[in-house]
Amino acid sequence: MSSSRVGRRTRRVLVFLHVVVSLGWMGAGAANVVLAVTALTVPRDVARVCYQLIDRIDMVLVIPAAFGALATGVVLGLLTPWGLARHWWVLVKLVLTVAVIVFSTLGVGVWVLESIERPGPAAWPLVWGGAANLVAFLLMTWASIGKPWGTTPWAGARTRRAGASRAGRSRPGVSRPVSSGAGRVGVDASGGR
Repeated sequence: MSSSRVGRRTRRVLVFLHVVVSLGWMGAGAANVVLAVTALTVPRDVARVCYQLIDRIDMVLVIPAAFGALATGVVLGLLTPWGLARHWWVLVKLVLTVAVIVFSTLGVGVWVLESIERPGPAAWPLVWGGAANLVAFLLMTWASIGKPWGTTPWAGARTRRAGASRAGRSRPGVSRPVSSGAGRVGVDASGGR
């Protein structure tokens, strides 16, 4: 992997901002699901207030956080060795982020406005639409932690070679089997250093 285009402190600030806005987006989305479920079990006038609160949370928290997560994620991808299309986990997060924004705009947002006007028929799509967004958030969180799936075909030979050479090394403090060349196998406790 190539070196970062920003210093360590700047990268940490960007990661911090990305995590904060992403968590805010997920938390606000979870609050909206709770409000949508609540709206199913209360009288129409209270349900209307729930939908108005969903609309307000969308305007004040969800939309800014969604675009904040997208912007900080793209900046991190462009300025760090992870790239935007070098690793599957980054590319999947980018695609899911854009998909959730589009789905929330064209689907969930419309259902919120319809529910404010006429509480009732659009309530279930708000519940399952919001729940689908939460599943996407959890998948993106897992991908950020696990960094699965390796490099993409667009990673370039240099990135793939670096990943392959790292895959053969042990972590510090972890023993690995070694051969003495005489058919005997021992344990290298140096951690592959």
